[in-house]
Amino acid sequence: MIKVIIFDFDSTLHTGEPWSNWHSYMLDTLHYALPDYDQKDILNFLSKYGLTLDSLTSLIANALIQEFGTAEKMVEFQSHNIYRLDYQKLEIINPKLLEDLSKKYHLYIVSNSPIESIKRHFGHWGINAELFKNIYFNQFENKNPTKSVFYQKIMSDEQVAPDEILVIGDNVTDDLVPAKNLGMQTFHTTKLQDIYDYFEFENNK
Repeated sequence: MIKVIIFDFDSTLHTGEPWSNWHSYMLDTLHYALPDYDQKDILNFLSKYGLTLDSLTSLIANALIQEFGTAEKMVEFQSHNIYRLDYQKLEIINPKLLEDLSKKYHLYIVSNSPIESIKRHFGHWGINAELFKNIYFNQFENKNPTKSVFYQKIMSDEQVAPDEILVIGDNVTDDLVPAKNLGMQTFHTTKLQDIYDYFEFENNK
């Protein structure tokens, strides 16, 4: 019997492309993180690690950590400036579903997005962050990047068996494989309707 549900965040609790121009946004982010670097310096830095301005945030942050030992300024900039960007075709999970689930299960989030950023999103979307017992930030702070570190912590804190935990995410490699390796139940989602169907939830939003 499921007692705990662990959600991924990006492309799981919301779907769609939130940025109007990711390339430009990442350049702004790196200008903030590397104030002494001009655009050519930033591109040379990325090239050194085989990256571009369109690379995944986590990969760029890991390059910053390798080069400078921290990605703190990058995270700070993204957390505080996220809403100056235009949302495009972004679909948000129905808060009522999360409210219903929180009455039956203990809910968690393990994400590659910073906690502060997730809470800002929730405030903007009308989702109560208190529905989740905890939110864990997998990237940057975690020396071992696999989410299994946090899955095991949740399992220990909750004192439940692996098969009493359900992990829901869009990325099979990052979200689901670590959970399966621990014996947890998993559900792969590519759109919000998948989650609604799984829980037999009528989305009348």
